[in-house]
Amino acid sequence: MKHRWIFVLLINVAFVLSASGQVDMPPKGKKLDARQKEQIQIDDQLATQYYREQDYEKARDLYAKLYEKSGQTGYFQQLIECLINLKDYDRAEKELKSMAKKNPTYYKAVADLVYVYTLQGKSDKAKRQFNEIMKDLPANAGIIRSISYAFQNRGLNDMAMSVLEKGNTLLDGKETFFMDQAYLNQSSANYQEAFRYYFLELEAHPGQYNNIRNRLQTMMFYDVNNSISDELRIALLRQTQDKPDNLEYAQLLVWFALQQEDYDIALAQCQSIDRKTHDQDAQINNLAGICLNNKQFDIAKQGYDYILDKGKSGPFYGQALTGTIKADYLRLKAENNADAKAYERLSKRINDAYNDINSNDLTRLTLIQADIMAYQLDQTDEAVSLLTKTVEQVGGKQDKAELKLKLADIYLHEDEVWEATLLYSQVDKSMKEEPLGHEARFKNAQLRYFIGEYEWAESQLKVLKAATSKLIANDAMTLSLVIKDNLEVDSTGMELNRLARVDYRIYQQREDEAITLLDVIIANGNEVSKPHALFRKGEIAEKRKEFETAEQLYLQIVEQYPESYMADAALMHAALIEQNHLKNKELAKQHYEKLIDEYPTSIYTAQAKKNYRKL
Repeated sequence: MKHRWIFVLLINVAFVLSASGQVDMPPKGKKLDARQKEQIQIDDQLATQYYREQDYEKARDLYAKLYEKSGQTGYFQQLIECLINLKDYDRAEKELKSMAKKNPTYYKAVADLVYVYTLQGKSDKAKRQFNEIMKDLPANAGIIRSISYAFQNRGLNDMAMSVLEKGNTLLDGKETFFMDQAYLNQSSANYQEAFRYYFLELEAHPGQYNNIRNRLQTMMFYDVNNSISDELRIALLRQTQDKPDNLEYAQLLVWFALQQEDYDIALAQCQSIDRKTHDQDAQINNLAGICLNNKQFDIAKQGYDYILDKGKSGPFYGQALTGTIKADYLRLKAENNADAKAYERLSKRINDAYNDINSNDLTRLTLIQADIMAYQLDQTDEAVSLLTKTVEQVGGKQDKAELKLKLADIYLHEDEVWEATLLYSQVDKSMKEEPLGHEARFKNAQLRYFIGEYEWAESQLKVLKAATSKLIANDAMTLSLVIKDNLEVDSTGMELNRLARVDYRIYQQREDEAITLLDVIIANGNEVSKPHALFRKGEIAEKRKEFETAEQLYLQIVEQYPESYMADAALMHAALIEQNHLKNKELAKQHYEKLIDEYPTSIYTAQAKKNYRKL
């Protein structure tokens, strides 16, 4: 409810800012000497105090005196507020009529008069007064908005809407009030009508696309039960079906589908737009990349295949070709597929693809090939050779940095620690304030953690906690906590050394060795190292598709070590296992509820809320 009122307040502010022209002009204030000004300031403070304390009679008398002396409408308005709070409607009516007669352009007085009649239950008088306003409504956009806002400010939304409707008729397309009408319906939680007016505005003024999209985004931000999103989905689908040639509607549906992670709808709509405009290759390629990052491999391949079908002359052909290969590779890894033949076939496809790409796509393809060689086909020397040769071929600083980062990873995987740290340092130096530089610094800190140089690692992690990349900052925070908390409990560093060895073995894909070490920590470790070990063992089990075992390990952390910095992550993993693999939606919901309620500041809370709403 609190959010709702903030939302309405923001919309009201927007109404004020949208009013244009010299409208609703208040009467001019009186000239005052220094002594009078000083007295007014004293009375103003006293009146404000009385009003805050709800002593409306004393406040009324002071505001009446202040208005008489200064002529400022702010004091007049406060006088009216006092009279309304005191239910002195007769005097309020008299004051408002007098103000309206003396100052015909002060439209708020007339709107407030309608409000006073409404409070008195004098509906006939209120209706007559409103009809007078409507009869004399000028064809001036600023005045129309001002009058409408005056009614809205009093909660007379139907009247405010009627003013705007007549304004549309009076101005006859020279200017429209669709956005104002959408705001008004939005503030009243009448979302279907809000959508209708946004769509009317989009048709009348396509240039308002970004503004409308931002407004819809704000609505969805306050959508606690997903009801607004459901209504918007239906409204957008209906609009795109009724008006298939309107590209703005189609683009809005693409945007909405991405917000809801409905990637198949987004891709289908992008392709539909492209068949009409032939200019969506960049967006389809970008969308396929988003699907890839979200493990939607089939949809990603559909997007890339659509681009490939257009032929080799297309500007995104090389990226799409690389994308299809990457999708197949990431799918094999996600399935924990150990079939060497599958990776050999993929490696051959990459070799063939080198003939069909340009220099811009060389780095992307080489990174995948080196990964397959080093980690799947036991061809580490060939991977190092390929990366080293490609570093010399490419010219861009970003490309060189990405290739060096991969080369360093492979060196570290093979226990070539000093070769790895040298390359990480080079990338850090060349890309210092960029995400790739932050990643290199984190990996270097992680390397130092692996080999027991905790003080050096901590000094780098301290800087990375403020990194612009949220992922790197979170990883840095987690590793920093591992080091700090373990050393606080065990100053000898024995437990931390064990954990570091485990993490290094996992990094090197020597998981059986890691599990042996983890069992020792789980059996003999302390309250800091045990939850860490349970979590790592859970990750290995999850990777091996031993989902029930993995969930049990994660929940053991939550039950036995609820204060651990691993507990919220463990709960998130358990919920995802239930949702995606064990298909127990009720249990998944329980895990999400616990995470939201008991770990409200967790970095996983936002995603937990989103997943919970979907379930």
